[in-house]
Amino acid sequence: MPERPKGRPAGSAGFTWRAFFHRTTTPVFVLGRGRRVRYANPAWEALTGAKLDDALGLVCSARQNASPLWAKALTPTPEALAGRPDKARRPTPPLKSGPPWWDVTFVPLAGDDGLYGLVGCITVVGERVPAAERNIPAGVTAARDRHAGHFTFDLLTGTTAAAERFLGQVRLAAQTSAPVWLVGEPGSGKETAARVIHHAGGRREKMFVAVDCGGLTPGPVESLVWGVGGLAGSDRVGTVYLKDPGTLTRDAQVQLLDWLTDESAPRLICGSTRTAGAEVEAGRLRPEFHSALSVLEVRVPPLRERSADLPRIVAHLLERNRGPTAADPAAVAVLAAQPWPGNLRELAAVLSDAATAAGVGPIHRDHLPHDLRVRAGLAKPAPEPSLKLDPALEALEKRLIRAALARARGNVTKAADLVGVNRNKLLRRMEALGLVGRGRQPPDSSTAQGADAPRPP
Repeated sequence: MPERPKGRPAGSAGFTWRAFFHRTTTPVFVLGRGRRVRYANPAWEALTGAKLDDALGLVCSARQNASPLWAKALTPTPEALAGRPDKARRPTPPLKSGPPWWDVTFVPLAGDDGLYGLVGCITVVGERVPAAERNIPAGVTAARDRHAGHFTFDLLTGTTAAAERFLGQVRLAAQTSAPVWLVGEPGSGKETAARVIHHAGGRREKMFVAVDCGGLTPGPVESLVWGVGGLAGSDRVGTVYLKDPGTLTRDAQVQLLDWLTDESAPRLICGSTRTAGAEVEAGRLRPEFHSALSVLEVRVPPLRERSADLPRIVAHLLERNRGPTAADPAAVAVLAAQPWPGNLRELAAVLSDAATAAGVGPIHRDHLPHDLRVRAGLAKPAPEPSLKLDPALEALEKRLIRAALARARGNVTKAADLVGVNRNKLLRRMEALGLVGRGRQPPDSSTAQGADAPRPP
């Protein structure tokens, strides 16, 4: 019997790719030009519940089909369509959320005139986790209400035109369930505004979840949303706040669009330093994400536009810090003279340090950082450090000698050993540096009544 050539399936006289893929337990499918199904193996049929004869020629595209299998689970990612291998986590059809999920790997097949097709492999991830059916304890409800009390409209009130306009927009956003896009400078309070909208809205009984898209790599973000026990599988999430959603991958944006446009999905609020339109123009945000998920755009004013409201803002931040509950007018005047490029986040950090310095009393201007008092004209700038070598060396030498004398308890001989010179040289340097008067000998153990000699009774 002739030996079977390597790489051929058992029982085959010659290699055929259909027989090869038919025998694997990995679900495999092949898409041709136009993303039409050209092949799927029996493992794929068993997983999807679809027959290859019925699937042949169907287009895998969200714009062509209504079925979750073709429109969502098997649709190639933008990266794969651009010719780059890619993996995407998709909800198991016909579910709108998981677990379990499918990790679909797309391998592009390049041709002479562009993309010839794609090969896809599916891996099942996670197990179905039933939603917990239990009552919320009274203690948890009370804690939730106390937390919500920190995020009311009073937090955003003010007398400036910027504050009044901002508060009106936030009130309007809280009255609807439409997606909101908050745009503002770093530290201006976008997440705080999102929490106010959530706690004043119709989904306040459920959770508010903030996701820092820019601070996490795509893997953890997708696991947080679609992983085992993720947000997409929970019915307790009321609002999802996405910080800087333009940093998400294009495929993750499509998945979020599919999830968050569903009627049963949580409300979406996004925060960014740029408008959604600017993110689209920069190529960071998909146009359909912009049109569907940024219905209301609210500008969060920077702190410098709310300088008249600074006393109230300071009082609120101090109350939240649980330290001194007041800052005297002189300290507030110093704070009002600052440009605050870091906005509320920078102000909160300054007040936290000042509260620590003040202890239990009110914050005075002397408790504030020196550079803030300099900008307010209340202190002189610190002198520039000298760059001359001799004074710097002398200062260093003084510190070393004093440290050696302290360790030797005033014994010059021991101190000389510590700094690595003889006793007479150390005495000469001490006299030259003014550490001992001319002609005077410091106490030493070598004398009868030295520093370490026992005192007479």
